[in-house]
Amino acid sequence: MSFNTIPDSDYYISEAEIKEIKDWVEGPKCLLEANALEFDELAEGFILSNIYSSLPIVKETFFRISFEDISKGLPAGKYISPITMAQLEVFSKLQLDPECDFYFDISQIENKSLSRLENFGLVVQGGAEEKVGLKTYDDLDEIYDYLID
Repeated sequence: MSFNTIPDSDYYISEAEIKEIKDWVEGPKCLLEANALEFDELAEGFILSNIYSSLPIVKETFFRISFEDISKGLPAGKYISPITMAQLEVFSKLQLDPECDFYFDISQIENKSLSRLENFGLVVQGGAEEKVGLKTYDDLDEIYDYLID
């Protein structure tokens, strides 16, 4: 489960809100998407942009990249990238470093094509809360059904 701490993001969440949610939800690891390494005690890991790749980061770290970065070649690491149907075709033909772990934002992928990403992580985002403290994730039911089958 990740929280966006980038102040100008549409999905920004405060440190206080993160603490409240972490007290309420048990189980998943907590990642912070950030432009700076802050709130370190709140997270098991980070989602960062490439500008942090030279820092000594001691927690699990994912780098958010564009699809074009993948086709240029990447060093070992964990990467999150959006992918479209057209890019899925290109991706299947790339020679990739086996030490790279890819996690794809699948919001633009047809569910019937998800099997082509079965060896990679998937990144999904639930919609807005229906009421304070109530989020049903009904918009993700079709994906969950596919993954369970």
